[in-house]
Amino acid sequence: MGSSHQQPPGTRPEQLIGALVPPTTRRPAPTVPLGAPALRRRGWLTDVTAEPVLFDVARIDTSGRFCARALLTALRWEPGHRLDLTVETDAVVFGSSPAGRQTVGRRGELTVPVAARSLAGLDAEARVMLVAVPTRDLLVAHPPALVAHLLARHYAHQATGHDDG
Repeated sequence: MGSSHQQPPGTRPEQLIGALVPPTTRRPAPTVPLGAPALRRRGWLTDVTAEPVLFDVARIDTSGRFCARALLTALRWEPGHRLDLTVETDAVVFGSSPAGRQTVGRRGELTVPVAARSLAGLDAEARVMLVAVPTRDLLVAHPPALVAHLLARHYAHQATGHDDG
């Protein structure tokens, strides 16, 4: 029996055609390491009586956009205003940044990328609780589950603190 690797008599062995085989190339390492933007400290809102805080509710569409014109007006964020966003466990924090990656849209809309929505617990086509702090130039979007949890804790505390009898 013959081996399957033997060539029939009178034929040449197969060879790769150089023009069709791409050369092996090594990609150089990036010269500047890619860095992540610094996260803001959570202390952006410690005393709601010390500075004005504005609230609104908006619906996020399937593209991650929401509109909050009243809050954007209070923050003085016009279309084209550059922003950076920080994702936290239960919030997406928008803040002014001259080199920001996000901008306020032509119609006064903001966009939350899908990864940020997922990490912060914001569902597409859900409502979000918006908190604006004009003195700190911040807008924070919270999932409704967080607001419901905080209200439930508040009312549970009130119920245990009162004596009805």
